[in-house]
Amino acid sequence: MMSAAAEQRAMLKEVQQADFVVVELTLYTNTHSNDEEALEQWRLAIKEAARARKAYEKRYGPLSLLSVPSEQAIEMGWRWNQPPWPWQM
Repeated sequence: MMSAAAEQRAMLKEVQQADFVVVELTLYTNTHSNDEEALEQWRLAIKEAARARKAYEKRYGPLSLLSVPSEQAIEMGWRWNQPPWPWQM
């Protein structure tokens, strides 16, 4: 069984990996705008990154100021100055 901290790190890693894929596909499609397969992969990657981010934020709170706090984060009384911060994981 995975510890709570290990599970949080794994979920954060999933968000980071999904975001990386979006960035890489964005760079590729900027120079290969006629590659329909890549454009479809880019669309799917954006959806997957949003799904991973939403799952993480629902459980642990917002990752950035651009994130709208989830109901759970509001109920927990989320405070930005409470460790650990995402980069401290």
